[in-house]
Amino acid sequence: MTAKKHHIEESKFYQKLGERLKTLRIAADFASAESFAREYAIGRTQYLQYEKGRNMELSTLIKLSRIHDLTVEQLLAGIE
Repeated sequence: MTAKKHHIEESKFYQKLGERLKTLRIAADFASAESFAREYAIGRTQYLQYEKGRNMELSTLIKLSRIHDLTVEQLLAGIE
């Protein structure tokens, strides 16, 4: 039961991160996830999944932080 609870919390974390990525994308004046992904050479489908709350590798987190001119800490602040 504990593992399931942890999974739910992790799922919520990635959902909130996805919402933050979407907010940042829109603030950067990209109306669509597709145009953002194309501009920064990220797979379109893959990036859409990140905005929907899919888990990602640390290297992806670093790349997205740099794109938005943030540190990883700034990107993740308040999500926990």
